[in-house]
Amino acid sequence: MLHSCFLPIVLIVLITQSQAAANGKTSTIDEPDDVDPAEDVENLKNAMKGWGTNEQTIIDILTHRSYNNRLKIGTLYQATYSDSLWEDIKSETSGDFRTALKALVLTEARFFAEEMRNAMRGWGTNEDTLLLCLMLTVNDHLTVQGIKDYYQSIYDRNLQDDIEDETGTPFKEFLVEVLNRPKFNESAELDEIAVTADLSDIQEFIEDKKVLDIVYLVTTRSLSHLAMLQEKYYQSEGIELIQTLDDISDHHVRDGLISFMSVATDFYRYCADELHNAMDGHGTEEGVLTRIIATRADKDLATIKDMYFEMFGETLSKAVQDDTSGDYEKTLISLIN
Repeated sequence: MLHSCFLPIVLIVLITQSQAAANGKTSTIDEPDDVDPAEDVENLKNAMKGWGTNEQTIIDILTHRSYNNRLKIGTLYQATYSDSLWEDIKSETSGDFRTALKALVLTEARFFAEEMRNAMRGWGTNEDTLLLCLMLTVNDHLTVQGIKDYYQSIYDRNLQDDIEDETGTPFKEFLVEVLNRPKFNESAELDEIAVTADLSDIQEFIEDKKVLDIVYLVTTRSLSHLAMLQEKYYQSEGIELIQTLDDISDHHVRDGLISFMSVATDFYRYCADELHNAMDGHGTEEGVLTRIIATRADKDLATIKDMYFEMFGETLSKAVQDDTSGDYEKTLISLIN
């Protein structure tokens, strides 16, 4: 979780965004100029044909093609061979390597829909996976709607119903509210009077330990509104709102609220922190690495890895190399670099 004071966070946001703008590129996908989808399709098929699999060919192609070109490859593969690229990859690979490739060949919405279903399948629920999937798509209204649609079409189940069945109050209310957030115009002028009113309300809710009221207030505001709310809270209380929320007793909703407010303050910092936590201490949470690195490589992974270095004094590549191995490591490193 994030515990540094608000003003340095704002400075880091400005510095990081300026660096990204200066670099002119926030994606880490290094795609050749002369991409030929038909050639890629043939090479992928050959890599999985017959005895054995040429994993390096699969990695080289999929980690060096943009999201849109990977989807084109999948469509052309189906049209050429009457086979699903993902189904062929699934039959030829395993483990975390397979999951990373899955994130690269499926639409983002379908990948997250399947991740959320897996988090609720069988005995027990992986609340952290549900939370991360929603945080990574929190301001992408079309992708969230796509997740709901894929979940319904693939599993003949309603995502909201499953969340309500598999999680408890007040965390389920938090997840459902995030899932159903309206689309906000984050560039719209902020209403400072409304933010000041929310400051008064949230101070009261915190004092009276009205967790559900905090949930409903936070999840029904734009991210830019919440960023200003956090700044005003710090000015009023001399402590970060995130630190105050850390006192909430239910750890699932506490993690949810802190994650949501962290995303509102600085999405890149949130991602860097999640990546570090996934590799800190004993064991590695490969699912976290895959969800962030594979889905953000086309978008803003360059900015996230810069933030990672600023926060932890180590390159993301080095951290991943130390905590992963084999073809899975090669895939992640190729996406990062």
